[in-house]
Amino acid sequence: MNKKSEMNNIGYPESKRYHLNIKWILTIFVVILIVSLIYVRYIKQLTYNNIYNNITELSEQTATQLNLAITEQKKFVEIMVDSINRGYFKTTDDIFDRYKGDLEDYNFTRLVILDEEGNGTTSDGYTVKNYENIQEFFTQEDVYLSENRPSTVSDNEVNIYSKKFKFKGQNRVIFATINTEDYKEILLRRLFNGKGGTFLINNQGDILIDSFGYTKGNNVNLHNALRKECDSKDREIDKINNMEKNINELKVGTFDIRLNNNTYFMHYEKVNVNNWYVVTVAPDTTIARELLIFMAISLGVCFFINFIIISISLYIDISNQKKNRKLYRVAYIDPVTELGNEAYFRENAAIYLQNHSKNRYIITLDVNKFKAFNNIYGYEFCNNILKALGKKLIETLPEDSITCRISNDVFASIFVYEKDIRKLLDKISSNVSSLIVGDTPIYVNLSIGAYKINSNDKDINKILNKSYIARSRIKGLYNENYYIFDEVLESNLTEEQKIESCMENALKNGEFKVIYQPKVFVETEKLRGAEALVRWQKDGKMIPPSKFIPLFERNKFIIKLDLYIFEQACKDMARWKKEYNYEPNISINVSKEHFVNENFIEEYVKISDKYNIKRSQIDLEITESAAIDENIDTLKILNNIKEKGYTISIDDFGTGYSSLSMLQNMPIDLIKIDKVFVDKADLNSNRNIINYIMLLAKRLDVKTIVEGVETKEQVDFVKKLKCDIIQGYYYSKPISREDFEEYFNKKK
Repeated sequence: MNKKSEMNNIGYPESKRYHLNIKWILTIFVVILIVSLIYVRYIKQLTYNNIYNNITELSEQTATQLNLAITEQKKFVEIMVDSINRGYFKTTDDIFDRYKGDLEDYNFTRLVILDEEGNGTTSDGYTVKNYENIQEFFTQEDVYLSENRPSTVSDNEVNIYSKKFKFKGQNRVIFATINTEDYKEILLRRLFNGKGGTFLINNQGDILIDSFGYTKGNNVNLHNALRKECDSKDREIDKINNMEKNINELKVGTFDIRLNNNTYFMHYEKVNVNNWYVVTVAPDTTIARELLIFMAISLGVCFFINFIIISISLYIDISNQKKNRKLYRVAYIDPVTELGNEAYFRENAAIYLQNHSKNRYIITLDVNKFKAFNNIYGYEFCNNILKALGKKLIETLPEDSITCRISNDVFASIFVYEKDIRKLLDKISSNVSSLIVGDTPIYVNLSIGAYKINSNDKDINKILNKSYIARSRIKGLYNENYYIFDEVLESNLTEEQKIESCMENALKNGEFKVIYQPKVFVETEKLRGAEALVRWQKDGKMIPPSKFIPLFERNKFIIKLDLYIFEQACKDMARWKKEYNYEPNISINVSKEHFVNENFIEEYVKISDKYNIKRSQIDLEITESAAIDENIDTLKILNNIKEKGYTISIDDFGTGYSSLSMLQNMPIDLIKIDKVFVDKADLNSNRNIINYIMLLAKRLDVKTIVEGVETKEQVDFVKKLKCDIIQGYYYSKPISREDFEEYFNKKK
């Protein structure tokens, strides 16, 4: 008996096969129908969930890339304004000359500097008069990014990054403009055969950028446009209203909606600026049609239901896989170079770190002045440059490297390399810099930042950031192509982060201590007063000012610290007056960063009056570089200080480039001669310099203080020159308040 016959024998008898009760037929039909409906519903929900997840990831990635681009551009504006506020420029043309060459690296078209009337000039030679709504920009404290608007000097739509600043005593604002179309490149995600895409909207729903031409013209509101297009059903209108409500409340969400008899999936994701939103749209036409066909066949042909279920299931599975592959390419593959994009790199580089433990490196590189190539050759040709560059990079790097294009002309790679990394970086610079695009030889100049990954490095974002820092160090250096993140950068970065993380608490907890270095009259050697200095006492150790003052000056924390030191000194002066009936002259440093606000002295007046201190007993020390800064209205500030009754001294005199014509108009009381001029080895050679300073002081009718006096020889030298006051270790090092009290009780 063969197998086929055997199988027939154990089946239903032929006589009974077609004599089933009608109830069983109906039961089987109903069961199959229910199972079919459940299965169809399950497949539909599964498909929708899958698309929800993918469209959410796409939208989040687009928002992230837009955030990164905006953050980088904001930092550039911050750097410009910080440099202006530091007084590095004499004229607005100096500002343009310094930063005009950097604009293309950040996709900016031009710089504009305007006054409060809206008048000013641009970096490319245009004159702007009566710019509309200028106060919109002057009311913003931080870097402000405007919504798109027509350019006043071109036919383009632009967005404006702006920040206000003080320049020669006047309120100004700087614009860095970017063509709105440049953001469109980030948003350009064509889905489902070109039927899907991305919008950039504000939280009112107004469309700022439409990447795929769904709407025509300007001033279109997405919510209203969708209401016009949707089927006239309350349920669909409610979805649009709910999206509008969530966006107003700064929430995110995903949903499907019927528009013109087609189903679309939508996800809205918040961008971290101006409450903008990225809205990603994808159609479901094909999937909806397949489900309807499947349901019709399932309900109409019950005898073939199993075959239909298997066939449709396979078809949906294959179709989903194809769609997932398409979505995967959109989410993770760079369409220009066919390499991975930033999202791909971050995810797979993190896995690479886990699978490799030694000799791991990460590099990032970009093409210097790449925008110039776009202007010369056009975007299509430049895309071919990027494709050729990516191919050359893969050919040059180790085989198992992960190499991706992460943004614009920026590439990143992670790899294992056991030899001298410098030789590989030289090879990259040589091989990748010379490209053949079509038949055209192209030479590109690269900036490469490299970092050797430590065994305890786990966070790919921090690792990538270190290569960015290294790459930033190479910018602007002639004939240099790469920089390797080293211990100096690591140490500086770590130390500064530690200091910044605890500086606020240190101020609250009173860790900054005021100490005093006595000053004596030259002729009588009697005590004249002291200079108030600061030290940071942390965990039982004293941190010298050189470790934190430069950082505090850069991050502006010095303003808070100066006021704190001033108040502590005033408290001590009030104590000495009450307990010892002694009112010494105390000199206190005022950092240049205060001068951005011309009325800063009002805070000092409040503090000294609070403790009932004679203002004439307080000597405010200002560095020579601050006094002669042409970008600050120093004379106005000094006159204001003088009018309030304080004395003024110029610190570190002789180390800058003061001119007699400038100093003779300033209301200064003392000139403090820097200690470099009384150095033992240079006493004789410096005699003429100090004589000149003394002559200048007499001509200006001001007193002189010599600091850094440490030996008897130096004291005798200063006495012969007939200086007025001495400060230095010969008489006393900087001492605590208690030690100073003991000191003046002996000397006064």
